[in-house]
Formats: sequence, C-alpha cells, structure tokens
Amino acid sequence: MNETENKKTILILTAQFGAGHISAAKAIKEYIQEEDDNINILIENFISASVPRINKPMVKMYESNTKYVPGLYNYYYYIKKSFDAKYDISYKIYMPKLAEYIKSIDPDLIISTFPCAAACVNDFNSKHPHKKIPSITVITDVVDSLEWIFKTTDMYFVPSYEIKNRYVQKGLDPSIFRVTGVPVSKNFICDKKMRSDKVRLLLIGGGRGLFDFDESFMHWLDDYLNEYNDVLDVTIVTGSNKKLYDTLTIKKPLQNIDVRGFVTNMPDLLKNYDLMLTKSGGATLFEAISSNTPVIVKNPKVGQEIENAKFIRDKGIGILYDNDEDLKDLIKDLLNNKLDSRVEFMDENITYFKKSIHPDKISDYVFELLK
Repeated sequence: MNETENKKTILILTAQFGAGHISAAKAIKEYIQEEDDNINILIENFISASVPRINKPMVKMYESNTKYVPGLYNYYYYIKKSFDAKYDISYKIYMPKLAEYIKSIDPDLIISTFPCAAACVNDFNSKHPHKKIPSITVITDVVDSLEWIFKTTDMYFVPSYEIKNRYVQKGLDPSIFRVTGVPVSKNFICDKKMRSDKVRLLLIGGGRGLFDFDESFMHWLDDYLNEYNDVLDVTIVTGSNKKLYDTLTIKKPLQNIDVRGFVTNMPDLLKNYDLMLTKSGGATLFEAISSNTPVIVKNPKVGQEIENAKFIRDKGIGILYDNDEDLKDLIKDLLNNKLDSRVEFMDENITYFKKSIHPDKISDYVFELLK
C-alpha cells in the first residue's frame, strides 16, 4: 500500500453565518497540520456543498434578522436552545446532496463547526450505521444549546468547563466533552504583553466592519483625543466596510485615530493593544483571551451573543456597556486612570481562565478518533 492510500482525510463542515465558524475550522486545520502535515484536510461550507444557490440568501437573511428583528431571531434561538435537536428537520433540505458529497470525499473523520452541519452528519451516520464516520462537533459560542447535540456525535469541543457541566446536567455523558475553548489560530497566543506609556485601544467591527456604536462616536473620540493624544493610542479596523473606511479617511477624515481597512495581521495587531472595543462573537472573544486582551462590549440583543456577554461578565474578562453615552464615560474613566485596577483585574482573570482550557490538545483529541 503506497503513501497516498495510507493518507487520512478529514472533512470540516462549516458555514458563513458570521466569521467565527470558518475561523474555528481554519484554526483546527492549523493545529492538526502542525502535528501531521500528511493528513488531507478539506474545509467546506455545508450549504455550498449541498444547495449552493441558497447560501447567499440565507446569509443575508441571517444578517438582516439579527440586525433588524433580533426579537424574532431570539424567539427561534431560545426554542432551539432547549428543544431536542432530533425534532428539528430543517437540515433535510441539505440532504441528500450533502450525503452524496460526503460519499465522494469518503473522509475518515468529519468535524462540524455549525449546528445544522452537525445535524446533517448525524443524519448521514444514522442512515449508514454499517459505515459510520467518526464525528466531532465544535461549539463556537459560550452556549449550552441543544441545537448542537446529536446522538451519533462522538466528541464535542466546548468553550469552558461551565458549558461541559451544563450539558452533563442535561443528561449527557461527560466523557464525550473536551474543553478546548473556541478554537482560534495559534498566532493569537500572547502570554505576556509589553505595556507602553500610552493606553492602546483597538476598535473592531468584525470582518464586515459593523460596529455597535455610531459613526458620530468615532468623531467624538477623535475630537476628544486632541487633548489626550499623549496618553491614548486608538486604531479602528473597518474590515471590508469600504464605505466606512472612505468616510473616515477621505470624506470626514479622522485626525488622531489610525484607520485601517481589511487587515491580514490581526494577531500581531491584537497583541500590541491593551483593550479591544468589539462585538461579543465567540471567535473574537477567544482571540482576545488568547492574546491577553480584555474586551469592551455593548450588551447585545442576539441570543448567542447574549450568552457570550454573560460569560464576559461572569469571568471578569471585559466591560459591558449599554449605549454610546456609557461608552464615552468609560473612555473618560480610562484616561483618568479610574479603570487601572479593573484592567489589571481583567488581565489576571484572563490568565487564570486560560489555564482551564486546552486548545493545545486539539490535535490529540482529533487523533483519538482518527486512529
């Protein structure tokens, strides 16, 4: 048998609903290949592999619902959170095309970073018990929702011990859980930060550059820096939001804030800042944890982000605010040294929490099933 025949294949199924599911998939691939680069790893959007024509409309609908009708989105989210996933049949629209795709790949292991993808894998394995493919589900927010849980799944990567405990309380076997945190690239790891004379604040609106504060706040902060430029260093990353980038650099240019568009060096950027003002997405949160960067987050309105915000509060690793006026007060307190002890406290809490998760064992856990 030659080397090609011996080569193992891992299929990672993900989705484009937010950047976190894809970034988790890429991080897992990175961990595995660092251990064994002879493994064939495919990352595939499960919708593109089954019904590609509905991918863009589905993503657009998700973005619209979470932005304009979060109450409606939350209604369905919390139903699914406590509802046994076997009663949710929405995954059926992706079968049997996805089943055909899985058969064509013939993977030795399937990893899912999105709940509906995990449902599809469960359906496939339930219908092919004679050739069941080992499977892992990666939970990409700090949630204990039952929409992630399926009978044929062999292993779960969960964000924290609390989430593992909650699932066990719901009757699941504790041996199937591995506490990895939400997987993020190793490039974000920063155990000790070098502090500067200035407070360094990074403003991020995700890959799409959608911020939780108004553009008027950015201009207020820019004006405020006229007096505090020597003690506060601010960078805004607008991501793929070219309209906002053009506004802040050409139409109404900011004078005291470094404005950047889409960046490819986010890990290096994050390591060089003391605080990150961002959204409460699972991947973003664990990128901050990995790089020892406390976060400032607006109290969110969307299901899984609400759960992530509770985690931020309970672990003491960030600051939550309600509106732009609250945020302005936070900035003033930061510059008047009223938050110094709180930032130090958050730094300590991040260091403590990192000891409880084991992203470094991701490849070991994968090889448990692969072998």
